Amino acid sequence: MATNLSCTTSRPCMQHGIHLQRGVQNPLRPQQLQCFKHRAYSAQLLKPSVVRAQGRGEQAARAAKKPVKAVEQTSLFQGIAEAQGQLNASNVSWTTFLGLALLAGVTFGSFIQVSHNNPNLPVYNYFTFNIDVFKGQIQAYDPQNFNVGIAKESGLVPLLLAPIWLLFPYLQVLLDEYNAEDPATVEANSDGKAGSLAFNLLMWGSIVSAFLLSGYVYLNDFPHWQCSGILSVTAFLNWKAFDNTKQGLFLAALLTVGAPLTEVVIVNGLHLWHYDRPDFFGVPHWAGWCYAQYATGTGNFGRYLWKKLKA
Repeated sequence: MATNLSCTTSRPCMQHGIHLQRGVQNPLRPQQLQCFKHRAYSAQLLKPSVVRAQGRGEQAARAAKKPVKAVEQTSLFQGIAEAQGQLNASNVSWTTFLGLALLAGVTFGSFIQVSHNNPNLPVYNYFTFNIDVFKGQIQAYDPQNFNVGIAKESGLVPLLLAPIWLLFPYLQVLLDEYNAEDPATVEANSDGKAGSLAFNLLMWGSIVSAFLLSGYVYLNDFPHWQCSGILSVTAFLNWKAFDNTKQGLFLAALLTVGAPLTEVVIVNGLHLWHYDRPDFFGVPHWAGWCYAQYATGTGNFGRYLWKKLKA
């Protein structure tokens, strides 16, 4: 009984013996067996002992790959640690960097949030007031005032935004350092992008436009799936235009999933705010797409700030 099978590579197909068993036939060619990996056929049958030997060989090969995965995982953590070391060795003070990021969050971040709050996205339960954006006036809270330029705000907003503005600028510069040789990372940190105030203002203008769009579709009772479809497109376009890095996409995905899950706890446990038209444990699920764009914005702010402090 022959023990070699021919395949399309014109080499013995002994390595695929595990896929061949005595008596298993190809239904299109009843007298032959199929090599499933190379899609070649043979009238030869492998001896059961050869099949078993090949099976043990493949199991040994799979077992040999496990230490490689462990090494790769260790290398990832080592790479992150080395990137942190490179950042620590720079002339940038972490106290200054994180302090300015926090200041930007409670001031500029709160201002950006105003674009979100005309259609009660969300309805705050504590320390509430209205802001007339065009007149620059603070007014008594009226959740039913949907006039253009009226935003519903809360004194809690700066505190709630602070963790995002502290964490995501830091994570962005850390992962950029880890992935510093990637061409997309180099471009994202160029003077024309990360180092450009005009570029960052253009980015925030685009993000605010997406926030205003989210308010429009919500206020006009678009179905949640349509809101999700529209805002997922704006999130992707903003990432593509203003970031386009793997680490930026990872951070956007992290906030897309993590922030709505955090809101579930805030809405149902702490009761700091609520939505009048939720669909996911008290939260509209598509809010994650708005958070994704926040990740792109705060990440690029981190790049801009780091570049200016390092200069």
